[in-house]
Amino acid sequence: MCGIFVSRRRLAPVMLAALAALLVLLPAAARAEEPEFTAGPVIQGRAIVGTKLKVLATWKETTPATTATYTWARCPQGSIVCTVIADATEASYVLTAADVGYQLTAAVTLTSGEDPPVTKSTAPTAVVIPKPPPAPKPAPKPVSPPPAPAPAPPPALAPATIVAASTVAPTPLFLRPFPVIRIRGFFARHGARITLLSVRGPRLAKVAVRCSGRGCPTRALTLPTADLRVHRFERFLRAGILLQIRVTRPGRIGTYTSFLIRSKRAPLRTDRCLSARSSRPIHCSAP
Repeated sequence: MCGIFVSRRRLAPVMLAALAALLVLLPAAARAEEPEFTAGPVIQGRAIVGTKLKVLATWKETTPATTATYTWARCPQGSIVCTVIADATEASYVLTAADVGYQLTAAVTLTSGEDPPVTKSTAPTAVVIPKPPPAPKPAPKPVSPPPAPAPAPPPALAPATIVAASTVAPTPLFLRPFPVIRIRGFFARHGARITLLSVRGPRLAKVAVRCSGRGCPTRALTLPTADLRVHRFERFLRAGILLQIRVTRPGRIGTYTSFLIRSKRAPLRTDRCLSARSSRPIHCSAP
C-alpha cells in the first residue's frame, strides 16, 4: 500500500506562501475609486457688494464617499495671480467692500480615501462693484395742464437700408469637442509632484505650453495635436512655477488654462477662452 506523505516541516512554507498570495490580492479588491468632476465648478450670483455667491459643481459617487473643500480668492482685473481669502472655505461667499475692483474665483478640491486630491477652479466673476444707493422717492405728481392741440403728422421717413445677410460677419464657433485639461499629483514641501498632465480636444487643434519660473524643464513646447499627455512636465515642479496651456485652431474660440504651483497646496488653476481674433485670454461662458 502506497500514498503521499508531507511532513509538517514541508507543509508550513506552502501554507505561508498561499496566505501571502491571498493578502496581496486583498488590497486590489478594496481599492477606492478616484474622485472626478461630472459638471462645473461654476460661480452663481451677481458681482455686487452684499450679494451671496455660490459654487455649483457635481462629481461622481465613490467608495469611500468623496468630500469637497472650497477656497475663494481675489484676482486683480486681467491678472492670473490671485490672493486666497482667509476663512472663506464654504460653498458660498458674501461679497464685501474689500472685494470691490477685483474678480473672484473659487477652487474646489475633491478627496476620496487615500487617492490624490483633484482640484478644479471656476472661471473668474465680473469685476465686483459697490452696492448701488437706494432709489430716491418719486416727486409728487404735478397737476396735469390742459390738453394741447393735436400735433401735425410727422413727415414720411425714408425707407430703411437693408443689409444683406452675406455682409454680416459670422459668429466664431467654439472648438468641438471643447478641450479638457487635467492635472494630477501630490503636494510637496517646496512645490508639487505632477503625475499626470493631459490635454484632450480636437485632433486638428494645436497645443502650446509655456513655463515661467525657476526650475522649468523647458520654457516653451508646441505640440501638433490636442489629444495627448504632456510628459515633459510630469515631474516635480518648484513652487512659483507658472504653466500656461493654449489650445487653438484658426477661426475657432480656443481655451487657455494656467497652473500656479504652490507649496503644500493644490496648484491655483485659472480657465479662460481665447478669441479667434486675438491670443489674449478673455472671460467667456461655457461652450
